[in-house]
Amino acid sequence: MKLLTRIFRRKNCGICGKKPVNPSYYYNDKDEKIPVCFQCVPYAERRAYRKV
Repeated sequence: MKLLTRIFRRKNCGICGKKPVNPSYYYNDKDEKIPVCFQCVPYAERRAYRKV
């Protein structure tokens, strides 16, 4: 059961921490793929995160 919840768990926005409805994915400075909600997309682009 833990495996299924880990696979299908919705991740939080990498910037504000809220649950994004339709996230855009970016790579952060550590080359990790993070979801970003539509409200935080301008901030992610200012921080020069690379779009997936």
